Amino acid sequence: MEWPFDDRPDLPPEAAAEGSVKFDPNDEWLKNASREQQIEAMRQWFYARFENPANCTPYDSGEGGYIFIHGGPHDPDDEIQCRFSSVVDYDIMEELIRDLWQECGDEWAPIDHDDWDYEDEVFSMLPGRRTDPKSMLDDRLDQIEGALTASTIATNFMNQLLHSAAITALEAYLWDTTAYWVTGDKSVLRLFVEGNKDFSGEKLNVTDVFKVMDGIEARVIEYLQRFVWHRLDKVKPLLESTMRIKFPSFDGFTTQINIRHDIVHRGGRDKEGYPVKVSADQVRVLTAMVRKFAEEMELELVRVYPDKGKESLYEGPEAPF
Repeated sequence: MEWPFDDRPDLPPEAAAEGSVKFDPNDEWLKNASREQQIEAMRQWFYARFENPANCTPYDSGEGGYIFIHGGPHDPDDEIQCRFSSVVDYDIMEELIRDLWQECGDEWAPIDHDDWDYEDEVFSMLPGRRTDPKSMLDDRLDQIEGALTASTIATNFMNQLLHSAAITALEAYLWDTTAYWVTGDKSVLRLFVEGNKDFSGEKLNVTDVFKVMDGIEARVIEYLQRFVWHRLDKVKPLLESTMRIKFPSFDGFTTQINIRHDIVHRGGRDKEGYPVKVSADQVRVLTAMVRKFAEEMELELVRVYPDKGKESLYEGPEAPF
């Protein structure tokens, strides 16, 4: 199955600087990388530090918009050039900057808050119960469907936003589910590390074994944060090898994710420049597809983990982590 919408390349393990908690490119690698890889590395660096203010920044219409209580706003133009101007040519940085402007404008919020520790923040946001990912997905889909019903003026722009939100909800569900199991079941964590070439192919000195063991969970979470969750063709082998489940069919999602790509990355226009038309009924069909997909995945998880995840999938020696 082809995924023509996705022009974001994979990055090799050597792309990341050693010892970085949040993704930070290795400058020596970055200098010699292809244009596409340079853009992707800078994009991942930016996403690891800045977010859409709609996610967690207070909004006051009386004050004229968002109140950046944790610092900012941050302009991608300033941040990208400050970090990469000595490594990457300006025309390459400019291509990414324009893409980020189109995505969220020139006012982004910081992900790190002054009174939060980054690692503690990440782990505090992980689902606490196995039912949380599906519950959070249902809540989000209910909100999307409620917005369709409550809207007195149906516009193509609003439908585009809700369509994109449905795909984002699916991505969040896959991230939440995977993060829950790799942090909640040591056998799943071990399967993930052993079955993922980005980890299994890494050379390791004996003297570093315990250091790596102590930090392996945090490294896996950081890896999952950078994973492109809408690439279902890549999510499928990852989850099937990690959790030994049969990944639900994702027939029909390719077209929907392609539409979402045009909405988010092309300003709501297709490759030929024509506006992408999205109806309320199309959004409802998509939310129903996402619900069905998640329900089938939950049945698989119950089949493989009948006792709330306490029964180990790994039949070899006890996981050392």
